[in-house]
Amino acid sequence: MQEQRGTKANYWDRFSNTYDEKVDRLVGKDLRRGLAHMLENEPDPGSVLELGCGTGYFTRAIAKKAKHVTATDLSGNMVEAAKRNLKDLNNVDFKVENSESTSFPPETFDTVLMANMLHTLDDPLKALKECNRVLKKGGTLLIMNYTDEEMGKVDRTLMLFRFAIMFGFPPKKNWPMTAERLRSLLKGAGFRIERMNLLRGGKINTFYIRAKKE
Repeated sequence: MQEQRGTKANYWDRFSNTYDEKVDRLVGKDLRRGLAHMLENEPDPGSVLELGCGTGYFTRAIAKKAKHVTATDLSGNMVEAAKRNLKDLNNVDFKVENSESTSFPPETFDTVLMANMLHTLDDPLKALKECNRVLKKGGTLLIMNYTDEEMGKVDRTLMLFRFAIMFGFPPKKNWPMTAERLRSLLKGAGFRIERMNLLRGGKINTFYIRAKKE
């Protein structure tokens, strides 16, 4: 397991300086801005744990209304990039963490955010159960996840080709995350879905999900 974590961390470490540029080209700037705007309008997120913060793009959005954000990533290089990008914020701290097994005590956070990372995990259900563990009773889970759901065959092929050119292939992944799979995973981890939207962004589609700890 330690070797797997190292392999995945090393994979993402390589892109810490170019990640935002590559993702903007892959999915489109307008889609990312729209998702950030939705996060900015989440009501009273309170104390937030972000799993898979990357370079901090969505961290900045959720931090606008959050009391405090703990931004984490498996990649140490990504965490350092997020620190640099968000050095103007005083309500965010940073840690290297494995989303499938974090160091936080039970019932610590009001909200957990997972932005476009669930499909990259070895065990998505384990990570979602970890979210449940660290959330307070009635806490909120926010998930944004790119998907090829309801995309045509040509668009799916082009999207996979663009990803391969820019990022290569991750060590292991659970792509694609379909609506049916997400519902099953969330139910299995003890969450009740309040909102589940499929946003069509042109180059790729995205699920935006708000769920509550049962």
